[in-house]
Amino acid sequence: MQRLAVAVVMALAGVILLTSLGCVDEAKYNSVLLRNREQEKLIQEKESQIAALNERVNALTARSGDAQRLLAEKEEHLAAVMKERDEVRKALDQLMKIYGDLAKRPTVNQTGIPREVQMEIRALADQFPGVFTFDEATGRLRFNADLTFDSGSNVVKPDARTALAKLGQILTADVAKAVKVDIIGSTDSDAVKKPQTIALLKELNKATNNQGLSEARAEAVAEILKGAKVEPARITTKGKGDAEPIADNKTAEGKAKNRRVEIFLSQ
Repeated sequence: MQRLAVAVVMALAGVILLTSLGCVDEAKYNSVLLRNREQEKLIQEKESQIAALNERVNALTARSGDAQRLLAEKEEHLAAVMKERDEVRKALDQLMKIYGDLAKRPTVNQTGIPREVQMEIRALADQFPGVFTFDEATGRLRFNADLTFDSGSNVVKPDARTALAKLGQILTADVAKAVKVDIIGSTDSDAVKKPQTIALLKELNKATNNQGLSEARAEAVAEILKGAKVEPARITTKGKGDAEPIADNKTAEGKAKNRRVEIFLSQ
């Protein structure tokens, strides 16, 4: 704008000068006026270009601010991720140390049961969740009596019978020929009162109490294993009645745990 004002002033000065000299030539005046207009137009174009460039500079400045803000957020996120990575790596190092310590320890196997047999029984337990559990360290299979027998009965239920038959197949394999089978029955502390249970125990020549019922159930399990071709000489049975509870007989949950048949495998 300053350039435009200067041009206008110079043009007026020229006109005034020509007028004061009394020698105004119309052609020269028109020529000066034309050049002045061209100069004005050129100045306006330059000013438009300057305005456009200023707008672009402002836009780029704004974008630069956004980019810097995004960069700061990215750096903050990156720092958080790196911190999390370091924490995970620290936890992994701790786990690897624990694993290394465990790997140095000798394998605990109190039973001497071949590893192959242990793995097959573990897989069998997974097939029958709730029916029985398997403790590899002690070679103990614990059958839930409520899922193995009806109340007051020594008749093995279908699922438990199937599981026991498959256990028998595992125990008749060549690798398991030397494995011994000890079967122990246990009950809760509730007295035997059902007439049908008492009649059953009398028929089996058993005492009409928890001791007799625990013996009858242990022998019923043994018969299924024998039916699967496990040699009778490898099997022993025993009933302990309510003599060895593993839970409180004052609660229903405790009584359910105490009603059980356990098979101990050893070699």
